[in-house]
Amino acid sequence: MSSMPVAFFAFFMLFPIVMIGLGIGIAVWSKYVARTMARMRPVEIADLVPGYRVIWGHVGDGNLRAPLSGRRCAWFEAWVEELRPSETLQRRKHEQAPQWERVFLDSSDQPLRVTDGKASCLVAPEGARVYETAWSAWEGESATPDRSAGEPELNPGSYSPPTLRVTSTFNSVFGSSPVRYRYVERYILAGDPIFAMGEAEPRRARRPAAGGDGAAVPAAFRIRKPETRQPFVISAQDPSEVLAENQLAATGGIILAVMGAGGAFILWKLRHG
Repeated sequence: MSSMPVAFFAFFMLFPIVMIGLGIGIAVWSKYVARTMARMRPVEIADLVPGYRVIWGHVGDGNLRAPLSGRRCAWFEAWVEELRPSETLQRRKHEQAPQWERVFLDSSDQPLRVTDGKASCLVAPEGARVYETAWSAWEGESATPDRSAGEPELNPGSYSPPTLRVTSTFNSVFGSSPVRYRYVERYILAGDPIFAMGEAEPRRARRPAAGGDGAAVPAAFRIRKPETRQPFVISAQDPSEVLAENQLAATGGIILAVMGAGGAFILWKLRHG
């Protein structure tokens, strides 16, 4: 190892250095999000004033249609993945792991109306880290899913991609199985409990003098992405789950950085020890 050219040594050292940087970045940001969530206290929507705020409530309506399933919702993110052979497989014609490649992506940008029964506000999802209520994932043989079978099954919580099974998906690439596409949709639905942490700003529309149902009263405030680097979170899941996820991510980032530092130390000792 000590006789390795400097260029090769620098190339191999690049990987642990990237691990260190990535791990530190994940740890710092996730810890920052967790601390911000623990520090902030929700305010009543009727008591909103401009600034960085956290609000609680329920989704007031869901007049959107998810593009793949047609399911009614208040927010969606949808994508289609195509199963393709790797470049190595196409070139050498021997079995390598095929890959899912995203060929379609769409996400709603319509503001969500959040109400607590007394007042309402709008939450603009652009730029937010969104934690959905439920998701659907199903497979088919064309880039556009067939809707004749009805709406796909709803699964609670956050979506996590399945593990790629090489033996089954390899045959799919070459046509012995009809499964070539995977469709995924994430949803927030009407009536879901929801919290938002972001920048509150007044809207031009004025609140009418007569009170009533919070969902019917025009929203006086909008929650949007802060112009500073403060977290912008929209979640239909319990805040404790979001907090725990960020705390876990912070721990994972530290572990990744430590592994990178260990790898860099070993490479350095092998060359200069």
